[in-house]
Amino acid sequence: MENPIIINGFAFRIPNIPSRYRANCSREFGVFVTGETKGMNSSRVEKAGLARGNFVEMAVCAIGSRILTFEPNYVNEQFTEIWGIPVSGEMKTYFHEKCSELSTFLIHRQSQDKLKSLIETFSKQVFNTWVAEGMPGSYDEYARSKAAESYFNNIFRFELTPAESRAYGAYYYVGISVRPPNGALDEAALKAARQIMEAQSQGIVYCVDPRLVDNEQMCLGSAPVPEAQALPEASEPVEVASSSKQIKSVK
Repeated sequence: MENPIIINGFAFRIPNIPSRYRANCSREFGVFVTGETKGMNSSRVEKAGLARGNFVEMAVCAIGSRILTFEPNYVNEQFTEIWGIPVSGEMKTYFHEKCSELSTFLIHRQSQDKLKSLIETFSKQVFNTWVAEGMPGSYDEYARSKAAESYFNNIFRFELTPAESRAYGAYYYVGISVRPPNGALDEAALKAARQIMEAQSQGIVYCVDPRLVDNEQMCLGSAPVPEAQALPEASEPVEVASSSKQIKSVK
């Protein structure tokens, strides 16, 4: 597979160093950020050009789960890793209108639950369709095929959404929804995401952040761990991991 991937006049770059973002869910932020923001308030982050808005829409190409530690707040906790190509939002607007790049971020806790809920709803729809069609062949094979259709025929929207609780007070979580492609960029990005997934299934791994691999191996006592899966199975809840050394308040 070529890098960049060129499809119908659009170019999609696969960085040598993962393009990492972080969903800062603290009450003062509610935006995606990039780079080193330790000790900075939201105003300083904006002035430094490190904020990337409160949403991103992506052609998703990989979702996986990792056990990670970000001390002192998170020790051996499960995170969900999202890999995709931004087509809308400030992650995208930093690029020319005819290009984008493979990007990644982590979701956790309530944000992770929202993704699981979306996947579970989809799984029920697939199961009902399989039964309605006379239960052809293996359900697992049927579900995998339908999952691929869903992922590569929809754009995922990840949006920082305000919430409040007794435990945390005001905070944000990452709300997740899907929509059909709208325009040539969306269509091209979905084709590029499929190419990346297919390359991964053949052992050419693009959706991996070495820092997270090292982090997880330390959490698991340096035991070998599998890389992030290219696609979750429709019949299983999915979990993903994102990049970031400092996830101060991902809820």
